[in-house]
Amino acid sequence: MAVARGNKVTFDELSKNEDRGYCVDKLIDLRPSEDDTICFQDAKEALIKHINAIIKVIEKKPNQTIDEFIIGKTFFRQRKKRGGGFREVDLTDASTWKLAEGPGNRWSNTYNEKGFNGLVVLAAVTRKSLPKRYRKMENKFGCNKQEAFVIGLEQALIHHFMLRNGMRRSSW
Repeated sequence: MAVARGNKVTFDELSKNEDRGYCVDKLIDLRPSEDDTICFQDAKEALIKHINAIIKVIEKKPNQTIDEFIIGKTFFRQRKKRGGGFREVDLTDASTWKLAEGPGNRWSNTYNEKGFNGLVVLAAVTRKSLPKRYRKMENKFGCNKQEAFVIGLEQALIHHFMLRNGMRRSSW
């Protein structure tokens, strides 16, 4: 198996244990429609379903098991346009994101160092994709509203997979 630091790989390569790295080709759009915004409960349920599907794909491969996985979050920056300004972010197309400082850095400096085989980026949340009522709320958490929303999703997923299900493999 090749070992590459900061390596962007495909999910197929990762699931076959052909390479180690991070993949962004399993993204789902958490918005119910392209011009709509994300609903917290729907996003949580979609991510749980998506994680379960990813686990099943990996574990169907011969001699592949998932001993441990971590739910986490990171950020990405917008790509700059030639001539100034920024490119429009597409939540389901990671080529519109600047990955090196976010998922690439998280993989190289955290998960690769801890011996994990890979990092699968599941979804993206932007300020524009948050519900308008959420964007208008006063923020008392010491972070931006987008970050607070993502922290809530992260904690809800951790609760589901670790606390609620006790990490029993049959309950994933």
